[in-house]
Amino acid sequence: MSQSLQLDTLSLYLFCVVGANILQAIVVLPLLLKRKGMDPMVIFKKMLPALQVAFWSKSSSAALPVALKHLKCNTDIDHKVASISMPLCISINMNGCAAFILTTVFFVSKCHGIFFSAPEMLIWILISTLTAVGNAGVPMGCYFLSCALLSSMGVSLQIMGFILPFYVMIDMLESAINVWSDICVTLAVNADNEMAHDLEASEITA
Repeated sequence: MSQSLQLDTLSLYLFCVVGANILQAIVVLPLLLKRKGMDPMVIFKKMLPALQVAFWSKSSSAALPVALKHLKCNTDIDHKVASISMPLCISINMNGCAAFILTTVFFVSKCHGIFFSAPEMLIWILISTLTAVGNAGVPMGCYFLSCALLSSMGVSLQIMGFILPFYVMIDMLESAINVWSDICVTLAVNADNEMAHDLEASEITA
């Protein structure tokens, strides 16, 4: 491959990784909040301190205390729901990490002449999701997990060296979006919980 082609390919890869995260943050998650009757911009402003901690620390776990504090103080969420849902989401809801692992495995494999069929791609979606669930909420976690998966396939990690300088910013973005996702999911769960309680109360009074 020529150097210009390598640069073009790397640029496309970075566009896919960043684009997938941004699409989730500004389209998918706000739609979830709107469906539950909440204003995404209002929630975003209230939870901005937690997102800033996640962004600069590159750790969703580090942002958990701040996120819990602002959820309980700045929203009408049930404190029990927040206390259960947020730690659980921080542990297993790693959407940005899953997207990075999947895109990176496909990209690096393709650069080494390894291509996947449609069924194999579906399997890799499952692998990436499960791997992300097992990822610790610490800096560089997704990068090392991607390297481990590629190594298990016997793929050279040379290209990962080109990705590493860019991963610093990707990791910051992913951590903030992971926490944003955790917050949105927790608020959605709380909304469903309130609806269930209201329905139960109406049935009792009826």
